[in-house]
Amino acid sequence: MKLSELDVLIVDDHEAMRVMLTRVLARAGVTAIRSASSGLEALGLLAARPASLVLADQRMPGMDGTAFIGAVRADAALTSARIIMISGATSAEHADAARAAGADAVLVKPVSPRALLEAIEGVMGV
Repeated sequence: MKLSELDVLIVDDHEAMRVMLTRVLARAGVTAIRSASSGLEALGLLAARPASLVLADQRMPGMDGTAFIGAVRADAALTSARIIMISGATSAEHADAARAAGADAVLVKPVSPRALLEAIEGVMGV
């Protein structure tokens, strides 16, 4: 799989983070990029069209990233999606909880473009 073949959903309640991630992905050649400002909104987007990769923030109002990942993993139609959790906390406990919920990788903010692309390459095999 090539980066240009990915269908990515960015889930973050901060618009600046969604914009930054979108720019990094677009520069890397990803053309199918959607975004949501909440876990609930993201679940609706995924129900309409599953994504191959989800970048999910840990701390969001309403449904945090760990609960969102659990909901995605509980949906049989979404089991093939790879999920990278992006957390503002450096706690190993947060990373362990994200992995236990089904995250394929965990990144800590601030996320450099290089770290993001390396994580994507690692979980997607591109």
